[in-house]
Amino acid sequence: MTKAEERALEIYPKQNMYEALFDGSNRLRREVFIKGYEQAEQDLALTWEDMKRICALSVLVEMELGRKASDEQLYEEVLQRFNSYREVKK
Repeated sequence: MTKAEERALEIYPKQNMYEALFDGSNRLRREVFIKGYEQAEQDLALTWEDMKRICALSVLVEMELGRKASDEQLYEEVLQRFNSYREVKK
């Protein structure tokens, strides 16, 4: 069972013995949920172009903030800039 199927079953469980046998009322809801979940995974997956951008941002941020910044500060800034870039890209 995939993660999407597990989550769909948590949210839209089989409701009674009839549905357990014949997979009735929540079946369609689960199918729609699974399709949406899988599409979201695809939409959020990083591409090689995204990784190239992240690496470039990492170097840029480190040059701007300097070595005095903590790893957390550096990577938070890279993450913020990358997320902004993804929003503009949509």
